[in-house]
Amino acid sequence: MSTPPMLVSLLMPMQNSGWQGLLIFGGALIASIALAMYFGTKIAKPVQTLIADAHALAVGVAGHRSRIRSSDEIGSLATALNQMAETVERRNAALADSERRYRFLFDSNPLPMWAWDADTMLLLAVNEAAVEKYGYDRDTFLSLRIVDLLDPTEYARFSGARLPFSESKQSAGTWQHRTASDRLLEMDVITTSSRRLGRASWLSVGIDVTARREAERALARSEEQLRQSQKMEAIGTFAGGISHDFSNLLTGMLGYCDLALAMMSANDPVRPDVSEIRALAVRGTDLSRQILAVSRKQIVQPTVLDPNTVIPGLDRLLRRLMGENIEVSTTLGHDLGTIRIDAAQLEQIMLSLASNARDAMPSGGTLRIATARVSDTEVQTFGLDAQQEWIVVRVTDTGVGMTDAVREHIFEPFFTTKERGKGTGLGLPLAYGMIEQSGGEIRVDSALGHGTTFHLLLPRLGERPTDLAAEEDVPGVLTGEETVLLTEDEDSVRVVATAALERRGYRVLTAADGDSALAISRAFPGRIDVLVTDVVMPGMNGRELAEQLEQMRPGMRVLFMSGYTDDAALLKGVSLDERTFLQKPFTSLDLAKRVRSVLDQSLRVS
Repeated sequence: MSTPPMLVSLLMPMQNSGWQGLLIFGGALIASIALAMYFGTKIAKPVQTLIADAHALAVGVAGHRSRIRSSDEIGSLATALNQMAETVERRNAALADSERRYRFLFDSNPLPMWAWDADTMLLLAVNEAAVEKYGYDRDTFLSLRIVDLLDPTEYARFSGARLPFSESKQSAGTWQHRTASDRLLEMDVITTSSRRLGRASWLSVGIDVTARREAERALARSEEQLRQSQKMEAIGTFAGGISHDFSNLLTGMLGYCDLALAMMSANDPVRPDVSEIRALAVRGTDLSRQILAVSRKQIVQPTVLDPNTVIPGLDRLLRRLMGENIEVSTTLGHDLGTIRIDAAQLEQIMLSLASNARDAMPSGGTLRIATARVSDTEVQTFGLDAQQEWIVVRVTDTGVGMTDAVREHIFEPFFTTKERGKGTGLGLPLAYGMIEQSGGEIRVDSALGHGTTFHLLLPRLGERPTDLAAEEDVPGVLTGEETVLLTEDEDSVRVVATAALERRGYRVLTAADGDSALAISRAFPGRIDVLVTDVVMPGMNGRELAEQLEQMRPGMRVLFMSGYTDDAALLKGVSLDERTFLQKPFTSLDLAKRVRSVLDQSLRVS
């Protein structure tokens, strides 16, 4: 501090006054220093206080304000500092509120969310839902790249779909993801670009659609099965509409051929031609039955049988069918049990599958046929009724196999992969319909280049096999003198059936419909031993006719005839036992055998 000017001016004249002047000068100097210190302290203290206030504001002391109150420059600085503190606190409060909102929206969001760097693809942030969904802990999650969440099959697609970064860009798509436990997820992912994390980054939100997509695929499979069922129903309706008349025509053709052959000598030159016509009619009956089997409206006559007794009987035929370059191997299971199925249908299924297997092995191979009881594990694998025991017949080839696309259509009528003219597309639908008709199911395993296995799954029974020999046991003499009431609306069938029975000695009363048959029964005074009636007739059907006649003539036997019915109610109460039911088309000999069997059964019962 300098000496005050007034004091110096007073001392100037005394500068030569000796020690008195020095004394006065020293006192003045001391006074000047004291005054300088007083005023310096008064000025420095507010500055130091202001510095302390600024430091408190810098370190974030909440609610701190400067207490300096003056109108000078220091006071102005203090006021400015307080205003700055208030502004900072407001902004910090807003920032804290924004942070809370962010945490609420990000961490509390039930959908998985993650942010990742647009350049390095490193994950920058993940929420709790993502941690829970993917099974990684947070630290591990934040060490991953976005591609680490993808299934390896998606790498190429991700590389091609990756977009250059730009603000406010959004994309969406469905991706296959893998969790920490390697579980596959289908995720609908919506991604938005942003720089709010201080760098170019993407924010993604994922929606797990695995269950929904699986449900959609199951629904699509159900819809496809429904369409398949509708196709089968349409074909069944078509086949059923013509089958009855077709069977009647074939029955008439066979009957007339039998009548003609019975009148011809062995050397008759026309006999071979008639025999050939008859053979063609028999082939027509097989075709008719196949079509009905595809439509699942064939009237079958199942028996209880052991598949181990049916399959060995096909061995020679199968080896001849397969050829020399294909080995046939058969393995029969022990303690197999029995199934209920039409034996002829089972043979037809096996031949159809073997034929397909042969075509799948043009360069040779092996056909393996095996029977076994279905294990509990296989019951679950095949989705079968666990309350039921099952028997499986497996037909396996080492052929070219099938793609998934082909396998989905193999049971569709008329679907075939064979060349035109070499396949009808009815073999597998036929097998499908026959197995389903018997209460069973078919499963198929196949892979391109690894062969095919058909699993024919049928309910296992605890019954003993039906004695087929006893059922076919008919008397050697097929003649008789009994009275037969024949009711048939088709003229040709009625004529040939009447002629066939009359030639064997029976008295035959004929009627074209149910009302006529009732009128004949009322008018005929004698005994009517057996009613032979078609099931499907205009007006009164065969079942209703039989019920009324049995009331009028107790003890009268009944033999039903039919090849098809589109109304299950018509067959209610109609026994399909081989002794009381004759399936059309039939030959004159078949009719004679069945009538004789019904009459003799009546005698044995009585």
